[in-house]
Amino acid sequence: MNKNIINIACWSIGQHAIKNMLPAIAECKEVNLSGIYTRNKLRAEEQCKLYECIEYKNETEFLEDHSINAIYLSSPTGVHFEQIEKCLDAGKSVLVEKTALPSLFETEQLIRKAKQKGLVLMEAFMYRFHEQFHTLKAILDSKEFGHPIKIDCEFGFPHLNTDNIRYKRSLSGGALFDAGAYTISSVRTLLNDNVQLKFANLESDKGYEVDTKGFAVLQANTTLCTCTWGFGLSYSNVIRIWTDDTIIVVDKAYSKRETPQNISIFKNGKLENIIEIGAQNHFINMLKYFCDTTKSSLLKEECLSDLYNQSLLLDKVRELGTRT
Repeated sequence: MNKNIINIACWSIGQHAIKNMLPAIAECKEVNLSGIYTRNKLRAEEQCKLYECIEYKNETEFLEDHSINAIYLSSPTGVHFEQIEKCLDAGKSVLVEKTALPSLFETEQLIRKAKQKGLVLMEAFMYRFHEQFHTLKAILDSKEFGHPIKIDCEFGFPHLNTDNIRYKRSLSGGALFDAGAYTISSVRTLLNDNVQLKFANLESDKGYEVDTKGFAVLQANTTLCTCTWGFGLSYSNVIRIWTDDTIIVVDKAYSKRETPQNISIFKNGKLENIIEIGAQNHFINMLKYFCDTTKSSLLKEECLSDLYNQSLLLDKVRELGTRT
């Protein structure tokens, strides 16, 4: 095996992993899918046969497999702390699905451990690695279309089946940690973490034990930012930026298929320009970055800093949002 290739094992596989991540791992030349462990034996057998990889019988098998460099963790947020800690203790870097951890306290503990061991702990926000988002950030940084007066981020969709893990309080479910985390992450990234939380609100629809809707108002100097998210809503997946000169609209901002994407520029109510972005797989792009990070102390620090800042802001949203 090429020493530059990262051997990765998957711990827990749901529909997202089956639909998006396992195919991306198989296609990404920088990683090798060594094996899978999940308590669903039928699912494990099917996927291991499909990808011709090892079916681990228990977590000890892959944690003690010295050929494994990293773990892709696709379990619910509520069990992440114990699982990430085990991976780090075993000397494995971790790519963990969002939201990585339910509290800043837990995040700080695992960041310290990752630093001590020189390992990667990275949250899997795939949208950040699409050229569409890179282009949007470059536009803002250059002020090509003026100063951003207001940034609106929305991510929401109709209710899923009630047995979905997103609706289980014991697993740290809820709309904030699922859809809301994307909007918070995008505002932070676009404005280089120079944001202050001004107001937040979390709501729960009748009959649900977790938060199902929410919004946050943030400010970065003279830029006002709103993040709105939820379950049980008409589908919305957009970033809209109002600048001095234009309105910039990014549709399919967070979740998108491997098809061409656009950034639309409006001026005085008329479509002035469309910036076309070629089709690409942001899951593969994320995996490539993760591999680069395992070889760079600077990128490792950047990942941990991003994880800390995201967790800090989510903690603040939860604290402020549940008091209103």
